Amino acid sequence: MAERLRFPYMFWAHRESFLSPYCLSQSGMPVPSTDFLGGLEVDIGHPGVDAEPALVAGLAELFRVEPERVLVTIGASSAMHMAAMQWFRPGARVVAELPSYEPLRALPEFFGADLRLLERRATDGWTVNPEVVREGLAGHSGPGHVILTNLHNPTGVLLEADRVRAIAREADRAGGVLVSCEAYMEFLPNERRVHAFAIAPNAVSIGTFTKAYGLGALRVGWMILGEGLVGSSEGLLDKFYLGYVDPPTPSLRGAQRALEHLPELQRPLREIEAKSRPHWERWLRETPGIDAVVPEFGIIAFPRVEGIHNTAALVPFLQKEFQVDVVPGEYFGRPGHLRVGCGVPEATLVEGLARLGRGLDAWRARR
Repeated sequence: MAERLRFPYMFWAHRESFLSPYCLSQSGMPVPSTDFLGGLEVDIGHPGVDAEPALVAGLAELFRVEPERVLVTIGASSAMHMAAMQWFRPGARVVAELPSYEPLRALPEFFGADLRLLERRATDGWTVNPEVVREGLAGHSGPGHVILTNLHNPTGVLLEADRVRAIAREADRAGGVLVSCEAYMEFLPNERRVHAFAIAPNAVSIGTFTKAYGLGALRVGWMILGEGLVGSSEGLLDKFYLGYVDPPTPSLRGAQRALEHLPELQRPLREIEAKSRPHWERWLRETPGIDAVVPEFGIIAFPRVEGIHNTAALVPFLQKEFQVDVVPGEYFGRPGHLRVGCGVPEATLVEGLARLGRGLDAWRARR
């Protein structure tokens, strides 16, 4: 009997998400020019000698925290895994958002925690009500934790600081932590960013170079601990060592170089925001049969497709007949929706959205 897959989205993402020339399924920026790596030699020395401490120091400076609050991870994914190993154990309860990136739902169950789903609703602007978090954590004798994404994956919606603070307070009331995956926070201007670690002592923020900078192949991410979680640092590192031992030194060197060139690496995003995103916003707001909350920042949205519930069947049809890729909502626990990205050149996006619209009309006409 085949084992139940806990992360089927990633199988699809690796095998089927990019079958078409008009690929609107991606949630991060394309790979940038590698000019910023010019002159960087391949370093295969031990990362603990210099590469890792240097990157920790650079991230600590960037986020204005003490280095002991920064952990370098292998992308945001290993950070979520480490957090789950540390806190989502048998006897704990975890409130996770829905719709959601699959690991938020899979990891608590995998490690034996009691999972409770927190419904985000389009009618509420896809936000989170702290009182509903309290209800989800209530009536349990063990510690109660919360895991969410901010910006929200798949809708792109931002949770503002007051709401994050209130959610962390509910986790603290339950003797737990708030794990905030902020992989998409780099899409925001600095003055609008909301980092949970800076708001609540019982919160941890997870970040990455993958989404806004297109550097996913480096596989470098980070965890930044709220001031009340510094004592968890060695326990989290122990989980990292159990799974990975060391981060790759060449990746750490590349990430350090990226830190030194962040304004340059942000230019492709600024171009997408100026040229591509306005077409995407207009399509989301004005296309008949599309019901969307248009996020203020970022390059993803999660519209409901009126009259179509089985979006898992719709997407292969769109790929085959109209050569456009989008993500079915089933992978986020919400059929009838599509995650649609705009992080592609303007001409590609305009044609891709036109094909998507024609494909939706054709699918509806088949009934």
